[in-house]
Amino acid sequence: MFILTEHKFKAHKNASMISNKITFLLFITVVLLSSCSKEPNTMPITGTIDYVGNAQISISEQPLHYKYSPKKVYSISPEQNGMFEINVPINTNENLILSIDDNSFSLIPDAGDDLKLLITRSSFPLDVDIESKFLKDYKAYQNYLKEIEGLDKRIEKEMNNFKAGLENSALELSKQKIQIAEKNLSGTAFQHLIMKAQGELLVNKIKSVEYRFGQDNFNADSERRQILEQAKADNFFTFESLQAQRAGIRDVTHYYARTFGIYDSVNQAYGKDLAEYDIKRLAYEELNQKRLEVIEYIEDRKAKAYAKMFLVAERIGEVELSKAEPSYRSFIEEYGDFTEYTEFLTYFYNEIKSVSPGEPAKSFSLKDEEGDTHTLEDYKGKYVLLDFWAGWCQPCLDEFPVMRDIYNDFSREDFEIIGISTEIDKDVWRADIKKFQNPWPQLYGGNGFDQETFKTYKGGGIPFYVLIDPEGNIARYNDIRATFNLREVLNELIDE
Repeated sequence: MFILTEHKFKAHKNASMISNKITFLLFITVVLLSSCSKEPNTMPITGTIDYVGNAQISISEQPLHYKYSPKKVYSISPEQNGMFEINVPINTNENLILSIDDNSFSLIPDAGDDLKLLITRSSFPLDVDIESKFLKDYKAYQNYLKEIEGLDKRIEKEMNNFKAGLENSALELSKQKIQIAEKNLSGTAFQHLIMKAQGELLVNKIKSVEYRFGQDNFNADSERRQILEQAKADNFFTFESLQAQRAGIRDVTHYYARTFGIYDSVNQAYGKDLAEYDIKRLAYEELNQKRLEVIEYIEDRKAKAYAKMFLVAERIGEVELSKAEPSYRSFIEEYGDFTEYTEFLTYFYNEIKSVSPGEPAKSFSLKDEEGDTHTLEDYKGKYVLLDFWAGWCQPCLDEFPVMRDIYNDFSREDFEIIGISTEIDKDVWRADIKKFQNPWPQLYGGNGFDQETFKTYKGGGIPFYVLIDPEGNIARYNDIRATFNLREVLNELIDE
């Protein structure tokens, strides 16, 4: 018989306890690993789509800044039978956006929801079959989309009539959109779209002040004040409301600044109708002062920080960095406790600094219609104007006649233009370059505003121009255009 001494018994007991603890820890580890097969902060999305073709399908987070923030985009690659599966990280309480080319459908972010979608491409986004624990919310959202189908285009048409001094129903239609949103979306996960529609009405009311500016018996000051005071009473200037807007406070402040006749004054001073971008740069200080008047209606500090963040970002993106820097530094100092905003502005400031005049130009490798590859290095030794454009952009097209004259007046040894399309559809791009017959190289990158070269140069909209010097450095950054100052700039640079 095997007898344990007291010492050996204690050692055996301790070894057994250690062994049991190890076994227990291993068991817990296995359980944890098995439960983490789907990461706890991801949302599984599965489904099918009946037809893809050349469409870009993706899911993206709503960015902090609609134009300048880096976007988190998760591409969907359906199999041949149209099935797809993707786990999307949930890093925000904001809605996710499912996009197919230019059409989009909002999704509710929730790691506990196994979302299943059946998409019919021809009727997207109006008809999407959904399995979700938020099915009631999605049904309400779909009813809303169906009821407002075509309404935004009608409102836009009526606002154009308003601008032309014609009878219109623009504001009534904007109110109708709010009523439809309230009827369908109150109490749902899409309630923020009610506030968004209210903001759209506010913008249209402010636009109407510009359209009536200068009319007999119209008091613009009184009308502006009444509109903003009513907006405050309706809680437009809360953080939740501002966050629900397409572009934060940007649209309201932009159109408010336009109601003072500043645009007309600049055009009269130059004796011609300038592009909006040129007017915004020439009269930036005056326009910005008017934008800041709107900020005074905001009382909550978080809402004010959010609103000012948009104005500082616009300043960094629209004027010379040296003029934008004081506002940027002031914001960082005043609102340092809002790290999400300060980190974004610091990121954006450094991004714009990297493409400021004197910095090395960003290289690219893009193909023309024949499939030949062009790089920036191919054009070294001459001034090169990068023209980011698309056929749907009327201001881009307005520049072409003057650009052709300038192009013909300078030698190819000294100056070249390179057209880089931000068009999504390659066939549309091919049709556009045949239609306009511009004589300079035309290159295609696809993917809209997510086109890589456009993003590398921090483009925020089109038309967008960058002038590169013969040494391959940035000479001018988005402050030139043919109808304004390109010829004068080239004459000065090339003569030197």
